[in-house]
Amino acid sequence: MNGSARVLIPRTQLSVSRLCLGGNRLGGALDKDASFALLDAWVGQGANFIDTAHVYADWLPDVERSCSEKTLGRWLKARGGSVDVVIATKGGHPRGGDPRARLDRATVRQDVAEALDYLGLARLDLFYLHRDDPALPVEDVLGVVEELRREGQVRHYACSNWSGARMRAAEEAARRNGWEGFVAHQPEWSLARRNPGTSSPDLLAMDADMRSFHEESGLPVIPYSSQAKGYFDKIGAAALDDITARAYDNAANRATAARLAEIAARHGATPTQVMLNAMMHSPFLTIPVVGCRTAEQIASSLASVGLDLTDAERRELLSL
Repeated sequence: MNGSARVLIPRTQLSVSRLCLGGNRLGGALDKDASFALLDAWVGQGANFIDTAHVYADWLPDVERSCSEKTLGRWLKARGGSVDVVIATKGGHPRGGDPRARLDRATVRQDVAEALDYLGLARLDLFYLHRDDPALPVEDVLGVVEELRREGQVRHYACSNWSGARMRAAEEAARRNGWEGFVAHQPEWSLARRNPGTSSPDLLAMDADMRSFHEESGLPVIPYSSQAKGYFDKIGAAALDDITARAYDNAANRATAARLAEIAARHGATPTQVMLNAMMHSPFLTIPVVGCRTAEQIASSLASVGLDLTDAERRELLSL
């Protein structure tokens, strides 16, 4: 099974599947039964890496707070320890209309304590700072999660939506203090270029400086929105919906779609599968987060792992 393929996140003992299941729909867009079925299908295909966050899916009306973490915790409890998974969650996200990240010591510690409770875990495998607050000294921010690591509440920590400049500063601060530092970064990234104004300004996508940082440092990327809402498959099937079109439909992406379609036809695959495979073979370790809703989508996503693209095809796609 393609889900059984594993890669070790450098500087950790976390051996994870080549794709990560996004948990933003758990307990929200997907009810308990559908969420449990999705998680069962994920591990049933041999995959073991699951991503959630303390605020998923708090933006929906009439759902319990932190429903994704809570639903995942209920599934883990229901399975009685019969599943071997690596769980990543995120904290420090803005709340209550205040755009600032909540990265002070007390708040981060509270988010970690609640996540441990909701997930039913003694220790978090991987904890991301969900946002950055550039007004705060990076050493202060990093020191909080390093403290949690040394206490054994988190095994490793990472960042999400951080700029290249701030990650460089964090790397230097970790080196100065003898800290572990970030072991991964989660930005938005796919081969599709998002249209301006269609994303929150505090959500950072891969840019040239960020890519240079990852190439230089080797820090792994575990990107969200890696499938670009299925844009490349939808455009090829003339099934582009309004939401996806608003976010991604532009001349550059249509040119990329045409090239992806050519390569996909050559390999008997879908354009999205080809894109995911190319990303998995980036110069730096990349483990795309996939937003599946059904077992069929899980199987389709994991099929990307086994594609045998040529190095030239992958280099071409990654340069688009």
